[in-house]
Amino acid sequence: MSSMIPAPKPLPPLATSDPRSFYTIVVSGENFPVTLSAIQYDAPNFFTEIFLNQLREECTSRVMYIDRNPDVFRDIVKHMQGYYVAAKDEVHLENLMMDAHFFKLKRLISSLRQTMFVNVSGTIFKVSRETILNDAPNFFVLLEPFADRNLTPTFFCRSPELFKDILSHLQGYEIHIRDKTHRSNLLKEARYFKLNNLISKLSLGTEYVYSGFPTKSEERVKPEVTMLLKNIKFKYVIVKGTREFAKESYKGSSEDPNRSGSGTPGDVSMKDNSVTTNKEKILEHNRALVQSVELQDVLYKPTADIEPLALLVELSTIELFAIWPGSVNSSMLGDQHLLVYRDQDLTCLKKICKQLALQQPTMAANIVQLSPNIFFHLDGQAYKGHEELEPIIRKLALTSAKVTPPGRALRLVLGRTLVKVGCKSGQLVMTIVKAEGWSSDKEYNACRQYLSDDMRDVPAV
Repeated sequence: MSSMIPAPKPLPPLATSDPRSFYTIVVSGENFPVTLSAIQYDAPNFFTEIFLNQLREECTSRVMYIDRNPDVFRDIVKHMQGYYVAAKDEVHLENLMMDAHFFKLKRLISSLRQTMFVNVSGTIFKVSRETILNDAPNFFVLLEPFADRNLTPTFFCRSPELFKDILSHLQGYEIHIRDKTHRSNLLKEARYFKLNNLISKLSLGTEYVYSGFPTKSEERVKPEVTMLLKNIKFKYVIVKGTREFAKESYKGSSEDPNRSGSGTPGDVSMKDNSVTTNKEKILEHNRALVQSVELQDVLYKPTADIEPLALLVELSTIELFAIWPGSVNSSMLGDQHLLVYRDQDLTCLKKICKQLALQQPTMAANIVQLSPNIFFHLDGQAYKGHEELEPIIRKLALTSAKVTPPGRALRLVLGRTLVKVGCKSGQLVMTIVKAEGWSSDKEYNACRQYLSDDMRDVPAV
């Protein structure tokens, strides 16, 4: 006969089943029994200060009366029991945060701060604070000093649809730009919320970034960016070679300027002198770059994670005086041409020159080149390269151009122009790579467009 296995003994009753082990918290007339372990879960706090203080009556009676909201306190008790408490909406978060501060529950405060509700014109977005603080410093960083209290839900009278794109950017996703209007509106929102990385990306994409063909066979393909002058952040404009020199400037130094450590006052003085000397070398090198007789590319580098981009700008409604020296063997490829800028374009170009320590341009810039590979849509006809363009320029110059000291100046009105920006001999150099223009009113009138049928059907205002 097999031996019988004895039945397991019943577990002893939990200590918490004894009513004498509970503390009672009466919240606006509703009783909440809690254990000592619950009270001490997020200690020190309001409850440990009262119940564990032998000088207070509540330590003996184990009963406390509080004038707070019982519904909110149920979540407070859950937290004290070790459960995760999450806010359901912005009002719930506000109430929880207020009571968390009232009861001095630091762990709960820290947990609640991980979530943030943003009210955008009535649409509520629940996001993590880590996400909302990406691309910092930004507008949301200004809310950080008030995050512990969070007494009111953050409200913005902005577009909820555009804010969805803002959140996608903060979460690390690329934003799909639907059209020009969408880009313009998104750029306004990025500036409002002070999202500098997004501003740079949208400004770069005002037209587009592409890879330009190398001008020499030994060169690699160079990335370029085409922008409007008004969208350029001038502090990001540099000259090729400037950044490389800055990186190399400390290699010959025995001290690393980024390394901190103890040292004597004499050592500090030597480091300061070394840094000053390096700065002078950098400035001297940069001055030499822009003063060089060799044409240097002007580059644009808005963020640290992208390679410097050769800068092209689009100009509109400007005048070009294409100057042909007049001799049979003379070429149109020199830098004798003139561009007459609009006031707003000239203001932007002056800021670029100031940033690069170049000579300030005048209303008619006199270092203007036509690229050997220019594409010129002149008087309704397309010309590729100077081989096709130069004969027609000579013909027009001989028949209609005014004779000036440099040669015959043919006045052309340019509707749109793409210009590659460079510098040499301390001056800005504008190289036209693509343009559309007209040589006379007659040719311009020939290109005018009639109103479409849709436009003719629009009623008068």
